[in-house]
Amino acid sequence: MLLKQEDDNRQLYFCTSADWECVVLADDSNDASRQAIQFGLDELEKDFMVSPCLRVKKINSEFENSDELFRIDQIFADIGMYEKSSELYKYIERISK
Repeated sequence: MLLKQEDDNRQLYFCTSADWECVVLADDSNDASRQAIQFGLDELEKDFMVSPCLRVKKINSEFENSDELFRIDQIFADIGMYEKSSELYKYIERISK
């Protein structure tokens, strides 16, 4: 369960990629993308799958159309997984041609 206290300035974000989704409490969408990937790595372990991008949506009272897309290889680099980031970058470049 995820609870947000009134005096907490962070926002709730809905994140999804491949066959999973989660809600995280984060400072901004970049922070949410990193938390979502780390959550997937920690919780799903070897069953964790990603698509070339991660969709992040800020949850507010209107749940407006404000999706942001983040490249998975960039998120992996942000959390210090440089080898995986490089592998994913090469793969994404190969399939986008």
